[in-house]
Amino acid sequence: MVLLSILGFVCILGPLVVVHEFGHYFFARIFGVKAEVFSVGFGRKIWSRKRGETEWCLSIIPLGGYVKLLGEEPGQELPPEIAHRSLQRQDRWKRFFIFFGGPLFNFIFAALVFMAIQVIGEEQVASRIGRVLPGTAAAVAGLKSGDKLLEIDGKALTKYEEIDQILLEKPERLVALKVERPGVAAPLSLMVKTEKEAGYSHYGERTHVGTIPGILPVARDGTVGISDPQSIAGRAGVKTGDQAKTWNGAPVSDFERLEELYTLAKAGESISLGIQSGSNVITVSFTKPSDGKDLAAATGVHSSELFIEKTLEKSPAEKIGLKKGDRLIAINGTAVRSFFELREKVQKAGESLGKATISWERDGRILQEELTPSERSVRDAELGNSREFTIGIYPMLSTSAPEVVIERTLNPLVVTYQGFSKMVTFSWRNIVSIGKMFVGDVSMKTLGGPILIGKIAGESMSRGLITFLTTMAILSIGLGVLNVLPIPVLDGGHILLLGVEAIRGKPLQMRQLEIVQQVGLALILILMVVVMKNDLVRVFGG
Repeated sequence: MVLLSILGFVCILGPLVVVHEFGHYFFARIFGVKAEVFSVGFGRKIWSRKRGETEWCLSIIPLGGYVKLLGEEPGQELPPEIAHRSLQRQDRWKRFFIFFGGPLFNFIFAALVFMAIQVIGEEQVASRIGRVLPGTAAAVAGLKSGDKLLEIDGKALTKYEEIDQILLEKPERLVALKVERPGVAAPLSLMVKTEKEAGYSHYGERTHVGTIPGILPVARDGTVGISDPQSIAGRAGVKTGDQAKTWNGAPVSDFERLEELYTLAKAGESISLGIQSGSNVITVSFTKPSDGKDLAAATGVHSSELFIEKTLEKSPAEKIGLKKGDRLIAINGTAVRSFFELREKVQKAGESLGKATISWERDGRILQEELTPSERSVRDAELGNSREFTIGIYPMLSTSAPEVVIERTLNPLVVTYQGFSKMVTFSWRNIVSIGKMFVGDVSMKTLGGPILIGKIAGESMSRGLITFLTTMAILSIGLGVLNVLPIPVLDGGHILLLGVEAIRGKPLQMRQLEIVQQVGLALILILMVVVMKNDLVRVFGG
């Protein structure tokens, strides 16, 4: 992972530095300013080559780069024959474009990357609900697994991430849903009460965001669990880990569909369930009972979700004798219907009682023991410390692939508009976030340095081309926004001094410039200390 982070850091930051510095170089050449050195990296040069009048080089510290322009230092003595090509001899508007060229090229580069993503086609998880957890607000509102959300409060959506974006500012609100349900001709209208959870606004502010509790983008796959060998399925030879494949000869894609088909079947109906066990297919034949039993009670076929895959060594679960293949049933006498519910009940029991009574099934027998959940402090650089209670198990929960949609546009006008629109949106969010940071609405702990950039870059490389390109575009915007900040030493600081010069009608004196630059360097050093501290906290905690 470390090597991947380093590789990602180089593959993303390297091109962004080249793009940024080329922006300065481009406008310098347009206006006839001599570029003496173009360097990627700082410090000692490890490679260089002279092309024309510019020395192109790689330097040992890969945390940026620079373009050295003729006469960029005020008061520098130059021969008369080349003095006209120095930076300080240029009109203010020309110097503005030379200074702003770096950030401008970062913004343009980000827009071009967003445009490329549109042309390549971005695979997104569709707004179809893979699973609705029983007993949650989503289930009470009438949502079902397989439903596709078309609108929330009149806002159309096609991607699952748009659900979170729309609900971001709707905590504890009654929202209207338009839902497409398989087998139902017309869209359904439903109302659901959102809940609130800790999160962040678009600008990085700590806040409460809205969520529809109980919906997941993925369904459980067909992996089954058998905890009673004397059940119908157990006597037929079905074992935990086998895969449900067919229902009355028709293929089933996931456990959600299996439970739905069972619910739709009439009492007394004969059913044939095909289950893949190794290289064999076992047929489990049964008649749906009229006493209201669910699929598991009628046949012994459970989802593998609450079956234990592994217990951690010396964990509370291991100490009370839980082992692989056991099916968890209840916490403190209350039945659990999903691993998410199990985790929630363990957390609440740990917070309120410091202990929990666990019930489980093994070979058809119900066992029960009390344990003390393990407690650990979870450190988040932004949200602070929190307590997490666990019992030390890995579940056999496995999921099916979600439905995806591919967003692809070939119309050049649409591609250009969308690319630049995304660039402007992300740029504005960066600017607003920085402003909120200065007034304390956004924590300085959200800032990150080389370690965080490397981590993000490495993760993006492991997730495919589109994620990598998206990360590159967002970091390019961040680099552009950072450099237009009115801090001396940065491009924005130079632009600020141009404004001061325009107001005064003359440049600042040498001593004044030295003071301004010292202040700028101090601010940059403070910023570096903050981001490095945040990086170290993320790595080592504290």
